[in-house]
Amino acid sequence: MLTPARAPSTRTPDDGPADRSLISADSPAPEATADGFLLQRIGVGDPTALALLLNQYWGPLVVYVGRTLDSRDQAEDVVQETFVRIWERREQWKPEGSLRALLYQIAHNLAADHRRRRAARERWLAQQQGQVTRGVVTPLERVEEHDLEIALARAVNGLPERRREVFLLVRQAGLSYQDVAQVLGLAPQTVANHLSLALAELRAALEGFLDSPEEP
Repeated sequence: MLTPARAPSTRTPDDGPADRSLISADSPAPEATADGFLLQRIGVGDPTALALLLNQYWGPLVVYVGRTLDSRDQAEDVVQETFVRIWERREQWKPEGSLRALLYQIAHNLAADHRRRRAARERWLAQQQGQVTRGVVTPLERVEEHDLEIALARAVNGLPERRREVFLLVRQAGLSYQDVAQVLGLAPQTVANHLSLALAELRAALEGFLDSPEEP
C-alpha cells in the first residue's frame, strides 16, 4: 500500500553521506505516489484526476494496443473503453499496487476480447457471403429497436454540451480524436476525457437496454 513520504532529513553536511539503501527501501517512488493520489481522486468522482490520468497514459496505451490489434482506430476504441472501465468502477479501485499495471491489464483483457469478437464477425461474414435475402425482422424486434433509438437520442440530448459535441463528432460523424480536437480547439486527450464521461453517462441511462454488466 502506498504510504506518506518520510519527513525531510535533518542531517547536516558534516554528518557524512546518507544511507541511500534506507532511503530507497522506505520511501515510495514519486510516480507511485502520484498514481495512488490520482486513483484516490478518481475514486471520489474527480473528473480532473481522470483527465490527468488520460494525459499520462493515453498515448502509451494506444501504442501498446495498436501493436496487438494492428489498427490505431480499434486501439483508440479499446483504450477509450479502458478509461471508461476505470471511471465506472472507480469506487472499487484501491490506491495500492501499480496503477500503470492495472491500466495495462484492463487494456490487455479488452484487446483480447476485441480480437475474439473481430474473429467471430469475420467468420460470420464469411458464412453470409453469397446470401441475397435478409432474415425477417419480427414486430417485437422493430419495437425494441425503435424504443432504443428514442432512449439513446434522449440520453445524448441530456449530456452536457461539450460531451454531447464530442460524442456526436466521434461516434456519429466518425471523426478521429485528432480531428475533433482541431474542430473544437481541444487537446486529443481532452477529447478522450469528454468521451469517456459521455459513454459512462449514456451506459447508465441505457442500462435497461443493455446486457447485464460483467462482474469486476
